[in-house]
Amino acid sequence: MELKNYDLIIINSSAGKDSLCAIWQICEMAKQQNYPKDKIVVSHQDLGKSEWEGTKELAAKQAEFFGLKIYYSKRRDKNGKEETLLEYAIRRGKWPSNKQRWCTSDYKRGPGARVVTMLTKDMQLCNVLYVFGFRKQESPSRRKKKALKLNSNLTTIKRLVYDYLPIHEWSTDYVWKVIKENNLPYHFAYDLGMPRLSCCFCIFSPFDALVIAGYENPELLKEYIKVEDITGHTFRDGFSLKEVQAAID
Repeated sequence: MELKNYDLIIINSSAGKDSLCAIWQICEMAKQQNYPKDKIVVSHQDLGKSEWEGTKELAAKQAEFFGLKIYYSKRRDKNGKEETLLEYAIRRGKWPSNKQRWCTSDYKRGPGARVVTMLTKDMQLCNVLYVFGFRKQESPSRRKKKALKLNSNLTTIKRLVYDYLPIHEWSTDYVWKVIKENNLPYHFAYDLGMPRLSCCFCIFSPFDALVIAGYENPELLKEYIKVEDITGHTFRDGFSLKEVQAAID
């Protein structure tokens, strides 16, 4: 990977362990290749109260740790109105699922794309490296992803955008090795036993992780259960968050 081929590098960050290591890896590459840091920025999609407490602040701390500027974005409708994930779930009448991952498309990809547009609006014929912390060990779908691929949705007549996965081959153990050895700032939720960050209650989290999240965030759990009642749709296929609450009680 020759970073000099890119006019701008945008690293997507959830403030989780994998995006943290993606930032670290890009900065290491930049150091080795004498690539200017002022051409590297961090982009965080703010999920509001659906995120673990302190996530947005941690994303800023991580960016500052590496000397990078950070940009934030949130989901908003065509009229510019911000809508929480819970409000959106009520309006749709159901939660996101593996086949309908609107939480990712509407709350991460969409807002993140606005950051790309904002940062490149005054640039002419630019190449953008759009970085993610996806790893193939995480899921079958991520295993199939290519480490470098043209992003046709974000590419326009004036810019070429390439998705890049710098830690795609990394194992979970190696992720934590890099974090610990370099004293990188990570979220306390991992020490509680959470396997992933970003959304406090994630549709991909196992039952035990949802119990941990519910125990640490009891009021938010009640709000999610209320949405289950309103929509008549369980948070996960196979069990309700009421069962998570029962396990905590």
